[in-house]
Amino acid sequence: MVNKFNADAELLDDLNDHWTAKSHKKERNELIEWMQELALVKRLRVTFLSGDVHCAAVGLLKTLAKPKEDSVSPGQDHRYMLNVVTSAIVNTPPPNGVLTMVGLLADKKHRTMHYTDTDECMVPLFERDVNGSAPKSRFIMGRRNWCQVQYDEVTGGLDFRIRVEREKGIGATVE
Repeated sequence: MVNKFNADAELLDDLNDHWTAKSHKKERNELIEWMQELALVKRLRVTFLSGDVHCAAVGLLKTLAKPKEDSVSPGQDHRYMLNVVTSAIVNTPPPNGVLTMVGLLADKKHRTMHYTDTDECMVPLFERDVNGSAPKSRFIMGRRNWCQVQYDEVTGGLDFRIRVEREKGIGATVE
């Protein structure tokens, strides 16, 4: 299947969409550095909401822990940022082989931002699949999904809830 925008294969287009793709890495790193500076100066928390990779996941940026040093607590860490990855619920997830590959890479140590004392990893968010069984990956949910974001009046923060479709085409989701 080919996309109508530039005639690339859909899967290739999807792989190039993610924010760690080689074609986006420089601008991605610059954006992260700008957001870290903003978080430091304004003393606020930054969370990224991204998608179009047809999966659900959560990435984490934080201050790189030096050997023999304690890590910085999230409340004191201006580099602590979550990247909530979601997709339009109508988007079908990538093939199982791609999901397996991405799931295996999720456990890999990423050094892209070490030059700015930033570590990045994926959050092992998914403890069970929608049917209660063990998931194929604790890091990536290869099902149609969407994210609900709500303002919490008590804390003043935002509450992110990833909703995953229980069965394709039925419309029922689980949190």
